Amino acid sequence: MNLRRLQYFLAVVDAGTVTAAAEQIHIAQPALSRQIKTLENELKLKLFEAQGNKLALTPAGRALVPAARRLMLETKSLEDAANALRAGRVATLVAAATAASVRGFLAPYIATTGPEDPLIITRETSHFAIAEALLHGSDFAVSPAAPEPGLATMPLGSIPLTAYVAADHQWAQAGVTELPLSELCDQHAILPSHRSVSRYILDDALNQDRLSFRRVSECDDGQTIMALAAAGHGVGVTTDLPAYGTHPIRILAASHGQHRHALRLPLHTAWIPGHFAEDTIRAVATRLRGFLNERGALIRD
Repeated sequence: MNLRRLQYFLAVVDAGTVTAAAEQIHIAQPALSRQIKTLENELKLKLFEAQGNKLALTPAGRALVPAARRLMLETKSLEDAANALRAGRVATLVAAATAASVRGFLAPYIATTGPEDPLIITRETSHFAIAEALLHGSDFAVSPAAPEPGLATMPLGSIPLTAYVAADHQWAQAGVTELPLSELCDQHAILPSHRSVSRYILDDALNQDRLSFRRVSECDDGQTIMALAAAGHGVGVTTDLPAYGTHPIRILAASHGQHRHALRLPLHTAWIPGHFAEDTIRAVATRLRGFLNERGALIRD
């Protein structure tokens, strides 16, 4: 079996049509069609069937996709391992993370690395697609969601949900560093949308305390949330590290025993067991945890 034909097969699966796949992988459409037909002949399986202008996977085609992805991933892993052995070091790692994690702390961490460290390329994904990102070629993932069973993991700790106000806000002037969630509810709250894990945690705390915000604006970029808070438009809530001169305030919510605790987002590093760069990934995760600790971004239990 020709591995390149499997790569072409997956390109058509992801693009939905031979035409779109041919454009993406820079091959003529007739040539790509011939390669798919050859693969079907080699496997003695019908992989696609026409449905209007698109191709739909047959049951056999759908069953082949996970195996094809694993094989392509193992091939890439073998190539990367050979490159690392020749160079004597792991040169590049691809990290999958949510957009909030990339902008909030992963990119700032990368800025502290040097030329002798692995080149870390980020790939934005949703927290629901971490395992899929690892099957699509990411070397490791940083996720606020609990990793799926079967993945190797390393906890990074918990980062707080932080309320940010402008430097001239009365809370900033008074040096307030933490507040009960109920104290924030009279403010104009600038929050991440419901696609965010941090919003889920915040809403759950509001529901448990039977609270609601007087006014809410939604924004999925933590830097913009802080910028709006810095400009005096309201109280921004995000897990990003402080910026734009904003004043950070940790948010306290009551547990069932009425003991107040800081709202937090647990972070994990995950990768496929047996990854050729497993030791390097662990070292990166350890340094990332140290970076977050140094900046006071992790909550100590």
